[in-house]
Amino acid sequence: LFLNMLRKLPLRLLRTPCRPLFSRVRHFSKPGDHPGDEQTFGREAEELALEKIGVDRYDREPATGPFGTLEKPAVIYSAQKERVVGCVGSKEEPHDVHWFNLRAGMKHVCTICGQVFVLEDNSKRYAHIES
Repeated sequence: LFLNMLRKLPLRLLRTPCRPLFSRVRHFSKPGDHPGDEQTFGREAEELALEKIGVDRYDREPATGPFGTLEKPAVIYSAQKERVVGCVGSKEEPHDVHWFNLRAGMKHVCTICGQVFVLEDNSKRYAHIES
């Protein structure tokens, strides 16, 4: 059946060489450079500028420190006014992760272990770095 279909096609279609759609890809950036350095702005430009000097703009590690109390709460940094936080208790008395929304200007107490958290703004933390 397939051969019969091929026989019905005009010969010029069968002789036309097939070329890939994206046969030529041009790279405008140098190896090792971010392709959009000159086209980025805002937080992305800030992140790239910090990346070049070896600083990670967004800390992806879990927050650690002393157990937060009402007098001295555990500080969580964010450039936003709200952040999702997970509490796992203390080293002595750990518990399953308890997720909650931490909002700026308010203290939050974990309902399982009683640890207190507060959100602090760090959006201006790297403002002195030029992008």
